[in-house]
Amino acid sequence: MDDKQFDQRMALLKKSYERMEAKLDPDTVFKQIEEEDISKELSFEIINKGHQRPSRWQKSVVWFVSIASVLLVGLLGTSYMIRQPETYNNSDKQIFQENDDKTIGTYEKWIERITKKYKRVKEDISRELKVSVEELNTFSYIQNADSMLAFYTSYERPIEEDWELQIMEKEILDGLMTPRRALETIKGYGPLSFNESYGIFSLYKQSLNDIEMYFNSLLEPYEQFFKKKIDRSQYPSDLKAIIETASKQYMELHLDTDGSYYFKANPIDGEFAFEPIKYMHPDIFGYFEFLQKGFLVGEEGLRYTREETAESLKIMERSLLFDINTANVTYKELKAVFENTWLALMKGSTNYQVYAEKGIVNKEYLNFLQKVANGKYGEVMTKNAATILNELHQYNNSETLVGLSIQDISAAILQVRKDTAVEEFNIVDIDDAEIAQIKRIYDQYLKSDPEPFINQLSPLNMVSLYLYAISIGDESLQEKVILSNVEIESDFLNKVKGLSIISQMSQYNGIYPMVAVRLDEEHQKEYGKQILFRLSQNEDGFYRIIGIMD
Repeated sequence: MDDKQFDQRMALLKKSYERMEAKLDPDTVFKQIEEEDISKELSFEIINKGHQRPSRWQKSVVWFVSIASVLLVGLLGTSYMIRQPETYNNSDKQIFQENDDKTIGTYEKWIERITKKYKRVKEDISRELKVSVEELNTFSYIQNADSMLAFYTSYERPIEEDWELQIMEKEILDGLMTPRRALETIKGYGPLSFNESYGIFSLYKQSLNDIEMYFNSLLEPYEQFFKKKIDRSQYPSDLKAIIETASKQYMELHLDTDGSYYFKANPIDGEFAFEPIKYMHPDIFGYFEFLQKGFLVGEEGLRYTREETAESLKIMERSLLFDINTANVTYKELKAVFENTWLALMKGSTNYQVYAEKGIVNKEYLNFLQKVANGKYGEVMTKNAATILNELHQYNNSETLVGLSIQDISAAILQVRKDTAVEEFNIVDIDDAEIAQIKRIYDQYLKSDPEPFINQLSPLNMVSLYLYAISIGDESLQEKVILSNVEIESDFLNKVKGLSIISQMSQYNGIYPMVAVRLDEEHQKEYGKQILFRLSQNEDGFYRIIGIMD
């Protein structure tokens, strides 16, 4: 591997540090390696898809892994203090002109030391899990850690700074952590910030799937034994040993719907809960909830009761609303589960239908909807639930319910977050220059064939043009940018007399684009803080506006 690869790797480590609160001043630590441009950022992300409850203890799991998980690195400023270099200047360049033999010796000694330490820790983990080192080496997360060790101990250029070696050593050893070791890093500290808590969660998650699958496989020989429903005190000693070892990783036995037993970790409120976990930030537990419960909707409907499902969603909601890193794969996965599950709850399922016999709305559904509207199960769905409830009471049906989509729930999340999810949006400040640009686009529209011109507009430009058309009374243009056969309630926008009331516009770059229009402070009481525009493709594949939410 060459110098460029290493510099890219160190830049990636810096990116991980930027997630934590400023305690170690990582900008100073990484100042030296920022001198070279990073042409292409490497992305390392462990994507764990193994959330579904095992069928007969073990279902196939798709688990994409890379060389290393960025999330393992440097997120706990309190647990590992890095010696920081002093500010660099021209005289400091002497550091890099040290004798090559001396530097190589330091690097070689570090390689020897970390290799021995790595082997020792791996042997400790094999004893902790009561698994041979050979079998431990088949675990995906261990293979990840092995790759990381190989990466850092085979660099062609000797490492010149102790702080670089310290960072690398920490990342290598973090890659070996079991769930138990990850959570035990909490000990000795008071309440943690969200970023510190997320760092621990990432360490906890990295090995969880491998270890759960391994212990579930150990239950296979006891399939017939479990069917006898023998009291746990009468279990054979070898089975008791398996359960005891699994409990050290906060795993407890559960009974599946098909009568099979399986292990699932629950360090928060399970049988073997970890008491110091209370020091983690409360908004992190939505991620733990998803790891424990998995997907809440299965092929046959809800996997838990309606109330249990809604309570889980309430916990997940807190993480979705608090975590600012919305571009993270784990966040997006949690968000998708949240949206799909709420859609199933609102639309009804086999066990929880909206309508009873003779087309009358089910009383239990109305009671549940009232609880949602009252905020019992979180903030995100309160407005939608209240609207649907009102329509059902008046008309015994609800157009809002019929048309409810994942995009509506996604928009509701954004509204409650009270921001425009900067990580997922392209943001434009609406100043005089931008307003002049919008007017030029409108002038070009007047000189062009309308439909082809509108077809090539970006969602943000389309919404800009729509608002400008309202301000000057061009109803023809307003109709052209709205999807045909779609009625939009936009009366409250008729008061818009100019674009100067807008401070920012932001385009969400998802499959179903949204444009957030943020009003300046002077006009927020009249129009609200922001307006969300939803877009979708027409039959020809071109975007048009399909909805507005204030």
